[in-house]
Amino acid sequence: MKKLFIGTILVAICLVFTACGTDKVDLALSNLAEVRYNVFSGENDRFTATFMSGQRENPYIVNGICQERVDFGMLTIKFKTADRPMVAQYRLTVNDKEYTGNLEYNNYDGTLMVDIQQVVADDATIKLTVITDQEEISCDIAPKTTNLEITWRSALEIALAECSEQYKNYISKGKLNGEVYVKIITDLNASFDTYYWYVSIVGTNGSTIGVIIDPHTGQVIAKNI
Repeated sequence: MKKLFIGTILVAICLVFTACGTDKVDLALSNLAEVRYNVFSGENDRFTATFMSGQRENPYIVNGICQERVDFGMLTIKFKTADRPMVAQYRLTVNDKEYTGNLEYNNYDGTLMVDIQQVVADDATIKLTVITDQEEISCDIAPKTTNLEITWRSALEIALAECSEQYKNYISKGKLNGEVYVKIITDLNASFDTYYWYVSIVGTNGSTIGVIIDPHTGQVIAKNI
């Protein structure tokens, strides 16, 4: 029944875009500023760690103007206590490949971050070690999005079908006056392991459209249009 329901949604989407043409999807794809392919997370007594990979524009500026995309693999570490280090190194093993270097301190939220500039497989095995002048702490980072029924491309098409009338306002003379983001997000007020697709369009005039989609059923959970 679940697979039949998902299939019905995808067929409906295909009919919508067959009727109005695939050019609107192509416009979105050609103005894709960010797409997140997967998310990993793990924790120990000292910190929580999140890793996500995909592609995003460079430079990364949310201004409605899409630049050329590059691969990213963003590691974020959040210490659980106030005595968090501001300077630390990392050793990240993805399957049989190792990445090492310095972590960057984020003044906004106190996290430590680094971009290894690589897309990894959805089911990659990731091990992390954080090294400070006082300790060396390890943590396994497990895949969290391997069982998503709805792909990022399908999520994009669902969102465009949901806000088709509003989406037209961003198109002028065959050009999309904006940029598109397809992200995997989590509800911090619910289970940290509950994820959704979030598709947003940011216009060059500062206006936005946002659609949140259940990654297992394809249903629209919320929208801001």
